[in-house]
Amino acid sequence: MPAPKTWKSLVYEVVQQMPRVFALSDITAKKHIFQQHYPDNRFVDAKLRQSLQVLRDQGLLLFLGAGRYQRIDGQARFSPLIDPATASQYASKAQAARVMLETWAEMNLYCINCNADALNRLAANTPVADFACAKCAARYQLKSKEGRFGPKIAGAAYDPTIRAIREGLLPEYILVEFDHRFATVVFVDAIPGRLITEDRVVARKPLSQSARRAGWRGCTIDVLGLPSARIVEPAGLQSSDVREAWRKINRS
Repeated sequence: MPAPKTWKSLVYEVVQQMPRVFALSDITAKKHIFQQHYPDNRFVDAKLRQSLQVLRDQGLLLFLGAGRYQRIDGQARFSPLIDPATASQYASKAQAARVMLETWAEMNLYCINCNADALNRLAANTPVADFACAKCAARYQLKSKEGRFGPKIAGAAYDPTIRAIREGLLPEYILVEFDHRFATVVFVDAIPGRLITEDRVVARKPLSQSARRAGWRGCTIDVLGLPSARIVEPAGLQSSDVREAWRKINRS
């Protein structure tokens, strides 16, 4: 079975079949292609516009105005920009931040365990993990914070986390620090999941019976002293350098 395409890669695949200068209407006329790949997505038009914006931010498209674009054939550059519109329907700041950062990751992050240049978002409520690599099957859990992370991070549900540790299946942790004022990702670091042991995971108090997820119990993870590989910083980093740093951590 072929690996599923990400929105960005699928849109760019269609863009490459267009004339060098094309219109938004040329893309939306091929909506059936995207609906075939994502039959359950009810917001195809919004995802198309979002993907075109990311391709523009990464230097693969030039916006000419009036709904017209020019394709730029070359190497994509990293985009630190977050799109607040992706979470405009959420009243909760925490939920909005999660959706914005997951969308950014889907469009910009790549696998650090192999040479795949994109990650696929997993289905909602997948235990422990948020993303997976279609090429090597590496899994990732995304954690985001406005400002800097401290020595402890909020984990997922406690019991599935402990079970994943015991089975050797805990994913890699991607820590994203962002600045909401400028809608920008600032630093991103990766921590190997295999280095997170049971003694670093502390159960949190279960949610009250009046809560929507009554009885749900999260956890806190102590990451103090764990080695990490930096994926993103303001000066920019080459994916080859990031992957080499990651390999060194995993060889030690």
